[in-house]
Amino acid sequence: MTSVYISHTTLSNYTHFGANETLKEYTPFNKTKLPRTKSPQTLELMYEILMQYHLYGYPVVLAVGSIGNALSYFTFTRTRFKKVSSIQYLAAIAVSDTGFLWTFIFNPLYRYHNISLIVHAGICQFMMFLNYVFTFLSIWYLAAMVIEKFIGVYWPLKKGSMCTPFRAKLVMWFMAAVAVACYSYIGYFFGPEKVQGILQCIPWKELRVHFENLSKIDTFVVAVIPYGIILLLTSLIVIRGCEYYRISAAVELWPRQNGNSNTDTPTSVHVTRILFPVIIVTMMNNLPVMILRALITLTGLQNQELGKWNQIFYEFYILNFSVKGFVYMFFSSSFRRRNTEMLKGGWDRIKHLCEGESSVCDSTPQRIHLEAMTHDGLPEAGLMQSDT
Repeated sequence: MTSVYISHTTLSNYTHFGANETLKEYTPFNKTKLPRTKSPQTLELMYEILMQYHLYGYPVVLAVGSIGNALSYFTFTRTRFKKVSSIQYLAAIAVSDTGFLWTFIFNPLYRYHNISLIVHAGICQFMMFLNYVFTFLSIWYLAAMVIEKFIGVYWPLKKGSMCTPFRAKLVMWFMAAVAVACYSYIGYFFGPEKVQGILQCIPWKELRVHFENLSKIDTFVVAVIPYGIILLLTSLIVIRGCEYYRISAAVELWPRQNGNSNTDTPTSVHVTRILFPVIIVTMMNNLPVMILRALITLTGLQNQELGKWNQIFYEFYILNFSVKGFVYMFFSSSFRRRNTEMLKGGWDRIKHLCEGESSVCDSTPQRIHLEAMTHDGLPEAGLMQSDT
């Protein structure tokens, strides 16, 4: 259940809940055997392993991804990072990735754990709508961040006026409004419907042809344009960076300018170290699924093995929404330091509150104890009470 719907006629013997995911027809809760095909045994083995992985892997991915994204969000919004405009996009990506994971998990819960929330009227439409919105925002926020970095590299004099945290927030809210408006049709097209006696959250049969046409537009908007922008602008940024490095090395500017030649702030440099690993990880995990999605949706290819490869690559696509926090941790020492400081500060506040409550609780038993000793007529107890 992610923002690509592929029709029943696209891949034989497959049904689809939508969004980048190719789902095999099944009897309830995955108790059927896989159909025999002429595909290589390696592909069959990988597919069998994936079916077992889904049972326990998706809940783990949800838990780990939610924790990592939450830590990333609070680190980006509660520390000095928040002064950099690009960080606003990273914080928004953490929110959209978490939203995607929580809307995606309803379908595996139904298929493998018999939790049928996704096939209830209202919940089906709302979860599908949110899933499409978060899928759109996750990739377009990254594209907006790359565009901002491109402006800073090629027009550094305009960076101070164009790339500000306030403008970044305006762009993010505008994108969110566009996503909500453009995907409002999802609630009209989706609903619980039985397929071979199994209730599923899929487009209504009467509207399926129209939805396939809209899916082609959605594929172009989500799977083609943003990835093309990211690839093109990142390549141009790398080329310009190589030129700067070559010229600087030739004239030996770095050791003699005392840092004056570098227009970026130290925090901005740390953000650059975060940005490129995130782009690389996103491209590695998402591009195979997006390429297959474009081939299947736009050209109408019908191939069962292609559907299996799509399912295999789709697992890496899902992981991309849960690993960004660990990418920040691994590649950015500044992020690790800020994260550690934030966690330590939170722990100190909790510890201080607990110690304050403990001191209040300890004082009450002491007064009761002294009064009890006074009633016993002990002179020592009287002195202790007056001293207190």
